[in-house]
Amino acid sequence: MQADQLDFLEEMISNAELLNCVTCQDETLHTHEEVLSIHGSVTELKMRCTNCMTCRTWLQIE
Repeated sequence: MQADQLDFLEEMISNAELLNCVTCQDETLHTHEEVLSIHGSVTELKMRCTNCMTCRTWLQIE
C-alpha cells in the first residue's frame, strides 16, 4: 500500500465513530460530515451512517 493511500485510510478511520443508528437498529460506523457548532471543549458534529446514509448529531467532548 502506498503512503498516500495509508494516510487517507488513517484519516478516514480517525473521522469515524461507532454509534447507534435509529434506522439500522444497530451500532454502525458513522463518519464526520460537518461541524455544526463549537462551545468550549464540546463540538457538535453532523454524522452520517455508512450503512443506511442517514444523519444524526453527536457531541464530541475533548
